[in-house]
Amino acid sequence: ALVALGAVKLAPNTPLVRPPGADGGDGFFGTCIRCAKCMEVCPNGVIVPAHIEDGIVSVRTPRLNFSIAEARLGGKLGWCDHCEQEAGGKARCVEVCPSGALNEAFDKPFADMRLGVAVIERDWCLAWLLKGCAICKNACPRDAIVFDEHNRPIVVEDACNGCGACEQACVSLESVSLGEGSTTRAMTARAVTVHALES
Repeated sequence: ALVALGAVKLAPNTPLVRPPGADGGDGFFGTCIRCAKCMEVCPNGVIVPAHIEDGIVSVRTPRLNFSIAEARLGGKLGWCDHCEQEAGGKARCVEVCPSGALNEAFDKPFADMRLGVAVIERDWCLAWLLKGCAICKNACPRDAIVFDEHNRPIVVEDACNGCGACEQACVSLESVSLGEGSTTRAMTARAVTVHALES
């Protein structure tokens, strides 16, 4: 079954990681007007439009404005620090949202926010291949990644807030022997990615 979301339909098995201030239900999708203001003000460039490969499977109208879907977080570009450095911890995306899709009522400071949870693809992870990488663990600002007895990263789900620092730092994408696809051009996924929370 498909879930209707404004002008698009998303497959329910491909939930998008939502920016700060989005509610946990369908309210975000029904309220977002795709104006791109949140993308324009994000100092880390981590808010991006959703694309067809993110799970959009059909469009009900031939005419579309800015983009074909709502905003989402894109961890390959940067990570969400809840504007800690630029605005003292007040999320700019929430401040500029004209529709209420990103709302102060659903927003929480960095220490309490839950945007998603990191997941490690063990087949692509250098540390899980016993090659000695610690980049995601060192990048995590919440100590949500720990090592097991073989120095392989494990995500502590209760501590992870889905900020994307680990995904943005992961180097598996740059390795010619790892990642999605057989060539570096075809690789699109990193060994650690942030997944949306279950609604």
